[in-house]
Amino acid sequence: MGLFSEESREQSEVVSAPERMRLTRERGTRRLLMLFAALLLVWFVYGKIKDHILLSKVWPPLVPDEQGLTVVGTLDSRGSYERNLFIVIQSNKQSRVALTNFGWQSIFTGTQGELFDERVGSIIKSAIQVDSLTGYAMLEPFVKAQVDRLMDPRRVVPVTRDTVVVIREERNGVLRKREARLGALLDRFQDRREVAREVPEDGGGSASGREVEERINIPGENLIHICPVVLTGRHFSAAYVEEHPPNLLQGKTYTVHLSLTPEGRSRFYQWSRDHTNESLVFVYRGRVLTAGRIRQTLDVNSWQIGPLRDGDAARELVDAVNRRVGV
Repeated sequence: MGLFSEESREQSEVVSAPERMRLTRERGTRRLLMLFAALLLVWFVYGKIKDHILLSKVWPPLVPDEQGLTVVGTLDSRGSYERNLFIVIQSNKQSRVALTNFGWQSIFTGTQGELFDERVGSIIKSAIQVDSLTGYAMLEPFVKAQVDRLMDPRRVVPVTRDTVVVIREERNGVLRKREARLGALLDRFQDRREVAREVPEDGGGSASGREVEERINIPGENLIHICPVVLTGRHFSAAYVEEHPPNLLQGKTYTVHLSLTPEGRSRFYQWSRDHTNESLVFVYRGRVLTAGRIRQTLDVNSWQIGPLRDGDAARELVDAVNRRVGV
């Protein structure tokens, strides 16, 4: 019995050596896995805390970048597009933003101040036909006041004869501005309404779409001062364009991929959370490039715009972002 026990002990020792090595390796592997899991947990918690801080931050209002890229919201979430203040129109591969007939009538009702009546509206329409730069500058404070009321019904933005109107014009790549009092401009164009009827519909207009229709197109240089600014060029870190081949239904299309900075991501998330089903419009150096509709709340580091039909606009948007960040 004693001999048997001694042999068993020796065999047990022989077997236990590799077993101990296996157990040691398993314990080491478990420690590495636990350490990796702990690091993942710390990274996850840190990311959530960072996101919470970033996404709950109250950002100051943005001012438009007149010589760069500005993204504005058009507050057009209603199911019937013509019941919105603005409508985004996609035609001939291009995008434009127009003040709807409903929007015009909601401004010049005569109930929001002595200047908000049909008479003043008629003078402004005449000014747009005679001198579109000045006419749209005159319209700007009225539409902006209506946008501010949509954003906050408690806010009252006075528009008076003393309101300063800024008339902007770009010549040889240089943006020039001149100021005038709204009252003086209304007096100047009041006696020219009959003259306006003799001017062709595109009189005084330009390639930015300053024609007078039932829907009044709002040029980009005015739009960025009327609508809330959601993002500017500094909120993007990189961009590239993806080209899609034509198919049986449509020609070649493009998707623009935009990378957001941390602040850009935060601002974009906060806006999309409160403005689902509204459009965002990209304006570069006073010209509307493209627009996209927010379908859901988006908490993303990158943003895709498309499919776009205008390849030139897609490439110009990408160049505007990359040129600014030095890519």
